[in-house]
Amino acid sequence: MTDDGNRRTIAACEQCGALYAALELEEDKFRPIGRRDGCQCGSTEFTPVDGSLSDLAVEEEADD
Repeated sequence: MTDDGNRRTIAACEQCGALYAALELEEDKFRPIGRRDGCQCGSTEFTPVDGSLSDLAVEEEADD
């Protein structure tokens, strides 16, 4: 979790499939980190990526 209580994860754009580090704002609602307006393709709908990949990304981020 982050300081504001949102969980970090990896989310895929439902339209083009682009992957982003994202915050889970609420259940099934994600926002890419650094892209408040959504995906580069214009979509604002995201799906979480497999949990094991999300956990790996968070671990790598913590190592930085």
